[in-house]
Amino acid sequence: MTWSFLTPESHLLLTMSVVVLLGALAVVVPSIVALRRRTSTDALVWADQVRRDPTAAWAVDRVLRGIEASCAGAGVLFPGAVRITVGHTVRIDVASPTIAPPAPWTATPDGRTWSAPMWALQAVPLVGGAPVEFATAVPVGTREDETVVVDLRRVRGIVALRGEGAARAALLVRVVEQFTAAPWAAGTTVLEVGSPVGVGTAVTVHEAIAAVTADATPGLLVVSRVPAGADGRELARLLERPGGRWACIAAAPDPLARWTIAVRRDGTHVSDELGTLQWAALGRSVPVDPAAAVDGQVPADAREQA
Repeated sequence: MTWSFLTPESHLLLTMSVVVLLGALAVVVPSIVALRRRTSTDALVWADQVRRDPTAAWAVDRVLRGIEASCAGAGVLFPGAVRITVGHTVRIDVASPTIAPPAPWTATPDGRTWSAPMWALQAVPLVGGAPVEFATAVPVGTREDETVVVDLRRVRGIVALRGEGAARAALLVRVVEQFTAAPWAAGTTVLEVGSPVGVGTAVTVHEAIAAVTADATPGLLVVSRVPAGADGRELARLLERPGGRWACIAAAPDPLARWTIAVRRDGTHVSDELGTLQWAALGRSVPVDPAAAVDGQVPADAREQA
C-alpha cells in the first residue's frame, strides 16, 4: 500500500503503529527500572550479611606500622598521609610533598605520592606498637584487589555523605565499626551527635565542639547533619587547623563539607577525591539478619537533606 495522508487506511496504520510503540514502552521501561532497582536492593541486602575478613585489619595495621618504622629507621619525619592504597604495591598520597622518602619508598617527581612493593615493606623491621600517627585512618572501600585507606583528619574538614539513606547508613556503620576494632585506632574517641550510627558516645553539638576545640586526644565526630549557623562554621574552622587530631563525618550533604561522597545502593561510592570504590567489600563486624534489617538507619533530618 502506498502511504498517503489522504487515505483512511494510512491513518489507521499510523495509529496502530503508535499504539504498538507505546505498549512496548509501557512494558519494557518499567521492567528495566524494576530490574535495576531489584539488583541494587539485593546488593544492599547481601552486603550487610558479609562478615569482615578478620585478617584485613591485620594487613592494614602491618602496612601502617611499616610506614612509621621505615621513617623512624631513616630519621625522616613522616609528612602525613591523606590516602593509602594497599595492594601488591602500597601507595601513599602524602599530606606534604617530599621527594626524599626513606627506603624502600620512591616518590613521584612532584613528591606527592610515595610507593613501595608490599614485599619490600614487609621486610622493614617494626618498632613499637600501633602508630598514633594513623589514629583516624580507616579503610573506606576497595578497588579491584586494593584497599583504600583515608586518614580522615588529614582531609582537614567535614566529610559528608549523600545518596539514599540506606546506602549512607551502610557505609557509615562500616566506618565507625572499624574505629572500634582497629588496633591503630584503639585510643581514638568516637562521639555522635544525632545518633546516626549508635556506636559512639552520644553528645550535644556544644559538647562535640568543645571536644574538638580541646583536641586532647585523636577523635572521630559523627553527626547526622552539620550543625546550622555559627556552630557549623566553628566546627569547620576547627577541623581545618593544621595539626588537628579530630575528623568529622556527616550523614547528610552540606555546603561546609570539604569532601562529599555519593553512596550508592549497588555497593559503591563515588567522589572526586577517591573515584569509584566498593564499600560493600568491607563487610560487617556483626552481619545483619535480613529479616530484621531496617531500610536505613540515618535519622529523618539527615534523610531529608539527601
